[in-house]
Amino acid sequence: MKCFRCFQWSPDYDKQAATEELADIMNYCIQMADKMGINIEEAIMAKIKKNAEKYPVEKSYGSSKKYTEL
Repeated sequence: MKCFRCFQWSPDYDKQAATEELADIMNYCIQMADKMGINIEEAIMAKIKKNAEKYPVEKSYGSSKKYTEL
């Protein structure tokens, strides 16, 4: 089996292993959100909005700088 942690840096990875790992992670996240009373959709949308404010496209596009350096 190819290293799952390396999949994002290489096109040569085990897609089935990555799929199963992703399913495990998502299952854990859904269970955690349920236990904590967190609405996943609302949490994701709030985080997207926060990221958009921290990393405006006109300043961050094509840059790997942290938001405090933009």
